[in-house]
Amino acid sequence: MSMRITMGMVMSQYNKNLNRSLNSLNEANLREITLRKFNKASEDPFSASKAYRLRREYLRNESYQGDLSDAADQMLLAHTTILDVNKTLTQAGSGECLKAISDTMSDTGRSAIAKTLRGLQQTLLSQLNTQFGDKYIFGGSNTSSAPFTVGSKGNLLYRGIDVDTGEIEAGSTLSYNGAQITLGDKQFNGYKIQVTTAAGATPSVSADTASKTLTVNLATGAKNSDVLAALKASPSLTASDNPSVTFDLSKAAMSGDMNSPVNTAPQTATAASNIGATDADRKLAFQKLMGEQTYVDIGMGLNFDSTGKINDQSVFNSSIPGISFLGCGTADGTQTGVSNNLYNLLGQIADKLDGGSKPTGFTYSYKDVKPYIDNFNKQQDVLLNKMTEVDAKYTFLTTTQKNLESIGDKVLEKIDSTEYVKFEDAVTEQLSEQNAYNAALKVGAQILQPTFLDFMK
Repeated sequence: MSMRITMGMVMSQYNKNLNRSLNSLNEANLREITLRKFNKASEDPFSASKAYRLRREYLRNESYQGDLSDAADQMLLAHTTILDVNKTLTQAGSGECLKAISDTMSDTGRSAIAKTLRGLQQTLLSQLNTQFGDKYIFGGSNTSSAPFTVGSKGNLLYRGIDVDTGEIEAGSTLSYNGAQITLGDKQFNGYKIQVTTAAGATPSVSADTASKTLTVNLATGAKNSDVLAALKASPSLTASDNPSVTFDLSKAAMSGDMNSPVNTAPQTATAASNIGATDADRKLAFQKLMGEQTYVDIGMGLNFDSTGKINDQSVFNSSIPGISFLGCGTADGTQTGVSNNLYNLLGQIADKLDGGSKPTGFTYSYKDVKPYIDNFNKQQDVLLNKMTEVDAKYTFLTTTQKNLESIGDKVLEKIDSTEYVKFEDAVTEQLSEQNAYNAALKVGAQILQPTFLDFMK
């Protein structure tokens, strides 16, 4: 049974096909202009999803490259600065200074060398406080302030700690709720701070010698800064259990987190004026300072161990504590031994040459100064080893950076092939669609019958 095909049916089908061809031509024109394979995710969900993953990977790579670039620049500056430090120390150990010291030196010669060594100390201090942007590169985990200063006795301080004796320059200090509280006098050694709060309470401080506790009473909602304010408001404090004992809180100070809400839980941290109660404790404390770490994620697969601690093989340690190459502690581990610190050794050698601050009655002896010169040469070898270590870190960073750049380029290529078409392909497609549309128009003119109005013309 045949089916009658009317002219209306032909016109309807033709219009659909013509519109479809026109849409294809418009898409080809747009593709030729933008070179994009799709403009909406709905046009190609699979490619859109792939493109999203690739772009996320590329942005992550860019972030790694930025962090790595900063770390590499910082490491290069550290390496250059340590080279400068070594040049300064080499100058000190030259034939015009330390190598020129002998039993038969004149007072004038010794005085001249002592003056040179003290001048080199000032050069060292400037080099050790080198900044990268707003960071002090040799501050270890604390890079916001200058790590090296000179104490009241002329010894070098690292973050307020005497690098020979471990004494805290500011006096008795303890940790509390994310902050460091300095109480001052050694009288506070062994004391802890306990905070209590109550609605509408008037700030006050009391001291108990039996439990060695300073109790700070504050109003509900108080912050760490309120603890400091209460301490400073009680410059002269009498012990509650022993009226004959008084405390001076006029030197109280705080650093760190001052805006955190106070912690009223029982405290165990006690104040101390030295980083170690014994020679062994002090050695461990110095080792901890030298081994401080600051992690940077540079795309090595950051992960954690079973205890929640960062796996140090999956990150880069950018920390360079200055005392790790300049030295700390003493040769015999006591507080009175020959310094292991290169800065202090220069000063001590100078004092052995001219008597330092006590020239009256001073008698020079090469035998007295020789142990300091020997330890200076030994500690300079430590610095050279650290310089090699920093150079190796810089080489690692630059190699990793090149790898990340290569990966980034490959990801960009994948993004390009996923989201974009080649220009020549877009032009070819546009011409093909244009020809198809023109052909459709020509065929339509041939097969469609003239209308009554066309006939009347």
